[in-house]
Amino acid sequence: MTDYNTMFEDTRLTAYLILLKYYVIPRTRLRALISRILGKQEPTLQHMLANATIRWLSSKLSIHQFRALSSGQCNAIALLQNCPTLLEEKATAETIVGDGYRGHYLAKYPNPTHIIFYVYGGGFVSGSPGSVMPYLLQLSVELQARGLKTDMFVAEYDLAPEYPYPGALRQVVSAYRYIASRNLPIILAGDSAGGNLCLGLLRHLIKPHPSILPIVQTQGETGSIAATCLNSPWVNLQNNGESYRQNANQDCLDKGALDRWRKAYLDGKPLDEYVSPVDCLNGWKEILPKSTLFIAGDLELFVADIQKLAQSVLKLSLPTSGYDNLEMHVEPKKGHVWSLVDFGSTQPGLPAARGGQEEDNVYSGIHLQADWIADKCRV
Repeated sequence: MTDYNTMFEDTRLTAYLILLKYYVIPRTRLRALISRILGKQEPTLQHMLANATIRWLSSKLSIHQFRALSSGQCNAIALLQNCPTLLEEKATAETIVGDGYRGHYLAKYPNPTHIIFYVYGGGFVSGSPGSVMPYLLQLSVELQARGLKTDMFVAEYDLAPEYPYPGALRQVVSAYRYIASRNLPIILAGDSAGGNLCLGLLRHLIKPHPSILPIVQTQGETGSIAATCLNSPWVNLQNNGESYRQNANQDCLDKGALDRWRKAYLDGKPLDEYVSPVDCLNGWKEILPKSTLFIAGDLELFVADIQKLAQSVLKLSLPTSGYDNLEMHVEPKKGHVWSLVDFGSTQPGLPAARGGQEEDNVYSGIHLQADWIADKCRV
């Protein structure tokens, strides 16, 4: 029976890939052409093709098939050789394995001023460090050009359904415990499900998860989170935000796929404050660091939920509280994790010049993040 199931799954995968090539992509190109003729304001063709491809595959394939196709593999040491400005500063790349965690330094300086602790996305069921390595190395290049020597560390975690909640959060907490022991200011960053894990980590630091060991700084340890930059964080696992309907045919995300991924991740457990932060109206003053940036695209499914969370946080921004640390950036005509989509398969290298039309520049999202991080963390 297993052989027949495998044969069926392989046949179905082949069929969906054929339909993608000969139906989904041509239809998307036609839609883009018609929109251009009619003068409609649409995303770039690159975005439309990327979003349609991911939406089609995630909605049709099984979790394991989608994981196999979407989890990128990269060699950080080889990528670093393309970044001469980092090599001039003697930056190195290495993999770290410790007690309950794995992680990768994409760029590690002899004398860093900060550390970026990055958690990648993938719906908790897919994704890998390799899928974000080129983007993050270019971000390291841009930060170095702005005078910030920032170690770039990517925390790795096991995926659902094999490792359900709170397994990934536990591994992220363990990796953070190691990073905090280095006694440098930390910039916490992540995208999509990784952004969710970042918010779970922040809450755990103030109110420990009942199933995860708390982090207690020993005497002499000074490492702490100075800023948080989250790209399209998945903040509402009920998947019922206002933008789900209006952006259903625009974004790379698919509600049916998100519902399946949530089910695989939770494994029957109820939603709680660590996994669905949009439902939490209290505690943000203590939880968030002094500088926080949420980034979203106005065509993504998550945008209304991210804005709702931002509004909940900003309700605490009364003059008497002195709490005004959250900034929100919504990019027009862009979808989920638009800065990663913009960057695409570009390889890291030298600092990038700003384009004349920044919204169509593959580096626009990286410039946005690098400018913000440098502004908040420059010493």
